[in-house]
Amino acid sequence: MNFSVDRDQLVDVLTGIQGVAERRHTMPVLSHALMTVSGETLTVVSSDLEIVIRCLQPVTAGEPGSIALPARKLLDIAKVLPKETPVKLTVKEGNYVEISSGRSHFRLAGLPAQEFPEMPEKPAGKPVSIDGDLFRRLAEAVVSFASSDETRYNLAGVLMERTEPKEGAFLRMVATDGHRLAMAEGEAGDIGDLFASRKVLVPKKGVQEIRKLAESGPGSIELSASDKFLFAAKGDTEVWVRLLDADFPDYRQVIPRENPLKATVNRDAFAEVLRRVGVMAPDKVHSVKLSFSGQQLEISSTSPDQGEAQDLLEAEYDGPAMKIGFNGRYLQDAVSGISEEKVVLQMKDEVSQVILRPEKDTAYLAIVMPMRIF
Repeated sequence: MNFSVDRDQLVDVLTGIQGVAERRHTMPVLSHALMTVSGETLTVVSSDLEIVIRCLQPVTAGEPGSIALPARKLLDIAKVLPKETPVKLTVKEGNYVEISSGRSHFRLAGLPAQEFPEMPEKPAGKPVSIDGDLFRRLAEAVVSFASSDETRYNLAGVLMERTEPKEGAFLRMVATDGHRLAMAEGEAGDIGDLFASRKVLVPKKGVQEIRKLAESGPGSIELSASDKFLFAAKGDTEVWVRLLDADFPDYRQVIPRENPLKATVNRDAFAEVLRRVGVMAPDKVHSVKLSFSGQQLEISSTSPDQGEAQDLLEAEYDGPAMKIGFNGRYLQDAVSGISEEKVVLQMKDEVSQVILRPEKDTAYLAIVMPMRIF
């Protein structure tokens, strides 16, 4: 196998697969990218057995063939090669590849292509088109709320489902780690039967990879699903994500129905104060205290070993004076999902969960459990 490819295009393709190529895995081949030349096309595949990414790249081909090459090391080499000079790769005996560009030459050890896992099949159903910017916005709003605890398998992903309000069809994403929850939705047009008969639970890492695909440029992504995989495609890139086989909790039962106390604050000012006060919050729990009184909100943090911080901002609040503690990082994540100028906090008391949402938009909300701060 040998071929020539544009240096910048090779860097772009290899950069796009790095999130999936496993550097420390019991199967060494999973740290590699499968590179196959057929005709005038280079196919690059990366897999961790749960997520598969396949990219197509036009090349000037000499001989067809396949080999698995270390994904990270190949990218490192491509980055230091001269710009505006074609890169030539030639497979030699013993699964070695010679890489040359201008006067630069490298020899890189690979693995036989036969050791790479087989590709999953594309779902049989007709794919549906979803606006890439919509998918990106929904994913960014909720993905940080999914659990990173591998033992909580049913909370380690993002629930995707179709909802039908009075008009149109909406795509809804929900994530929770048991201490907080985020829900975001947006009108997705004609998404057919993609989520009509069931919900899909997509691993957190898989959602992040599809989000990268969605934000790779303007346009839509194509989505389809089988019993085991969610498939996404855009341009010359395809992503398979193995679905989680677990029951997501009934999130509708978690949303508080009566939180009569309401405070409205400026989003940017609230986010900035949380960041400032968070500098002095304890490292493990990131605890901050919100003290509501009249038209003023004081946010403070105390670290027993290092000191304390406090800051003030204006708030529209006419309830009784109240102090309530939170994980400050959770509040920052909730606010980051809001794009409106003002944020509304709906509360009941110092120990009940709080809703954070935009002042006008009803398509997003976050729920955060308070914590006791003495």
